[in-house]
Amino acid sequence: MNPIYILFLKFSNLPAIFKGAHFGKNSYISPGYDFFKISLKGLNIGKNVLIGRNAWISIIKKGKKINIGDGTNIGRNSIISCNQKITIGKKCLISYSVSILDHDHMVNDINISPMDGIISDGKEIIIENDCFIGASSFILKGVHLGKHCVVGANSVVTKSFTDFSVIAGNPAKLIRKLNESK
Repeated sequence: MNPIYILFLKFSNLPAIFKGAHFGKNSYISPGYDFFKISLKGLNIGKNVLIGRNAWISIIKKGKKINIGDGTNIGRNSIISCNQKITIGKKCLISYSVSILDHDHMVNDINISPMDGIISDGKEIIIENDCFIGASSFILKGVHLGKHCVVGANSVVTKSFTDFSVIAGNPAKLIRKLNESK
């Protein structure tokens, strides 16, 4: 990578660092991410991680955590919003415009505007090592994706899947299992 571009990326990490994020060696968040009125204390990014432009990463409650493993790449315009805990493993490839949300907006009361509603406590999300998540997909609360899962583009993942699952759809369903190499 061009040394000037690396310096630019290091500079773009500064607002996140001041908001409490921890970056491993050679990890960067591209410019344009939202850091106003949010806390990033509890955001732990491993080594050699790249997060694309215009990402929105938010830790809603104090003491909660987002952990992103070494070598993971997250595409531009992605959202990671945490009210419990979100763990993304090593060497995952997360495409652009993916949303990972461990909570819901409570909009069931007709006497309360959605703008005034509350956020649920949520449930932990775990994405294990070597997963691929296709563009414009949603990973919702309580989901556990085993290692090397493949999520098709535009999927809405509402339940957990075991290692080597290929899933797609709304809601996402098992399409097939990948053959484990020996």
